[in-house]
Amino acid sequence: MIGAALGLGLYASDAQAQGFHLGVKVGANMYKNSSDYVVDKYYGYPLGGVYLGLSGEKMSLMVEGNFTQTSMVTGDNFNEVFRSYIKNGREQIDDARFTFTEFSVPVLLGFKVLPATWLELGPQFTKIVSMNDKEDVLNEIRDVYKDSYVSAAIGLRIKLPLHFHVSARYVHGLSDINRTSVNDTWSTRHIQLGVGFGF
Repeated sequence: MIGAALGLGLYASDAQAQGFHLGVKVGANMYKNSSDYVVDKYYGYPLGGVYLGLSGEKMSLMVEGNFTQTSMVTGDNFNEVFRSYIKNGREQIDDARFTFTEFSVPVLLGFKVLPATWLELGPQFTKIVSMNDKEDVLNEIRDVYKDSYVSAAIGLRIKLPLHFHVSARYVHGLSDINRTSVNDTWSTRHIQLGVGFGF
């Protein structure tokens, strides 16, 4: 009886501490592909989206939906190794750029580490909604680059006054996004900085 009353009291206390969050987010996304035949360098793009979640006294669960652009730039010997995927007549294609519009959904479990600071980590699921071969290099870009991938995310979110928060996050790709038959792993990296506003 005492145990049940104590458990009910703890549940009521936690429920009172919980809050529902809904808002918008903008920021910057620094992104790169890593591979033997593409340029291993970060490129910066804007990021924007929405978030919703629940937070208690010590833990939180946040889900975001973010749009951003990314790109891949060909490096040395790309045209030789991926010759069967390149259009006839295109011989030298160093520094050819392919751009992508991505929609990503991170699902983040948070742990309060300081009075206004949360450590967040979890999976991120990304769908590529648009692919652009600006220089018309490839026979078909969708035969080369996968249209979805999974990553692991970790970062910090800091609450500010007036319903604002700032966040910094590292996102490490777990999937190989190379769709070709060439034995070359293409992995993704993101460094994201954001500002959110909501309730």
